[in-house]
Amino acid sequence: MAAAAAASVPAIVDSFNAQSKRMESRFQSLHESELRLMPTRTEADTGLVTAMVPTETVILEEVARTELAWLKSEFGMEVVAEGREGKVLLRAPESGEAAIETAFEAARACFERGNVAAAHPNFLRLMRRPQASSAGTETPWHLDNPGNPGVFGADVHALAAWTITKGDSSIRVAILDEGVDTEHSRLKPAVVAERDFVDGNDHARPDGDDAHGTACAGIVCSRDSKVSGLAPNVSLVAARIAKGDGNGFWIFDDFETADAIDWCWEDAGADVLSNSWGGGPEVDAITRAFERARTQGRDGKGAVVVVAAGNSESPVFYPGTLSGVLTVGASNQWDERKTKTSQDGEGWWGSNHGSSLDLVAPGVRIATTDIRGSHGYSSTMFTDTFNGTSSATPMVAACAALILSIRPDLTEGEVRDVITSTADPLAPSGKRNNFVGHGRLNCYAALRAARRR
Repeated sequence: MAAAAAASVPAIVDSFNAQSKRMESRFQSLHESELRLMPTRTEADTGLVTAMVPTETVILEEVARTELAWLKSEFGMEVVAEGREGKVLLRAPESGEAAIETAFEAARACFERGNVAAAHPNFLRLMRRPQASSAGTETPWHLDNPGNPGVFGADVHALAAWTITKGDSSIRVAILDEGVDTEHSRLKPAVVAERDFVDGNDHARPDGDDAHGTACAGIVCSRDSKVSGLAPNVSLVAARIAKGDGNGFWIFDDFETADAIDWCWEDAGADVLSNSWGGGPEVDAITRAFERARTQGRDGKGAVVVVAAGNSESPVFYPGTLSGVLTVGASNQWDERKTKTSQDGEGWWGSNHGSSLDLVAPGVRIATTDIRGSHGYSSTMFTDTFNGTSSATPMVAACAALILSIRPDLTEGEVRDVITSTADPLAPSGKRNNFVGHGRLNCYAALRAARRR
């Protein structure tokens, strides 16, 4: 999709917002102060976390054919794709800045007419990828922390949890990411469904150096005896929703991301959706897709949605701000909230915080699977340098899968409650706060509590 020149973005956005006050509540994050376009990236951009790139396309939901005909007559908008759950993508007839202006005007007009469930411009998101550790650890401390370095027992209590279950293959965890190496020998036996929403391949494997999704998948269900996932016996769904741009950023398309979410719960039957990504403004298409997953997935019991809080030591990123999702921050080997000054010594990142943060899980120097070959985090099939709330999120997703393995009758809300109510408190008061949520994930306590419900 074509992107606008940087200088044109503020004018387009200001014009869009000025034309309709009603749109401000829905598109409040599209003001000039919050929309940043990054056509080229250099060392000077190191503070940038997410850039929003406007396109010549518009997302609609639950739109009648008569409304599509009106949009074509008034704006020349043509349908270019139809997604799940009534999503439609339309493109403006012009090119360049004119097309983007037309797309914004059409979205505004369609929203004001009130004949659709959602109407907004489609954006590309450029999100900064988490930086790996400079050195790893020899032990999977997140599963069983020996206390060197760190604090003995500052882990998710996996060994105790495994006395109850290592998961059931009927439970499916979806990894929505930059692809998963589904041919990896420690992941392939778990794969039950995969789809590429970026390039349309018949698999979800990544390009080049894109190893992030493979690392997330390994944390859930690696079937290696030394580098095991927390839920090694569950099944894996891989949805490729992003790709690296070669400069340290991911590229996401809002329409494709929303459709991937719907595919995971609706077509692939995912019980848990793990999302180690975030940033940028809220949009209806993605928000509504997550809400459908939570309310309609698992035959109405709801799929559990787990989302990373973010790594900029700032307020939680969207979609972690959404109600009803499990928003996950990161802890370290000393059971501290990961900050730029915590004892692990990684001063370039810290876990995000806020009222929507539910809990934390280990997120520093995590051992997991790596893409095969010379690319990725290492030259082997494994890495011990995976970092961020990106690594903490699939641990919570894996715990949710273990809970459902023994209690498939629980609703997604009950699973969330079990996980948060059994977390080991980290705040001095022992109560929830905006920096560590309810505390650090304790998978064993969560499983015991689930059996007693």
